[in-house]
Amino acid sequence: MKKGLHMSITLVFVQRHLNTIQIESIVEQADERGFGHELVIHEPITNSYSFRAFEKNK
Repeated sequence: MKKGLHMSITLVFVQRHLNTIQIESIVEQADERGFGHELVIHEPITNSYSFRAFEKNK
């Protein structure tokens, strides 16, 4: 039982880390291209998210 729990916790932290890297990358890319963006974190533990980029009004 403890081994399964340890594996589950590890996978959650890996998912959070990978999502964090993706978020940083897509926000940076949107900023570099002059796009506005909307980022919603749905689950703070895993950092699951949705992202929308859009052209800024001039």
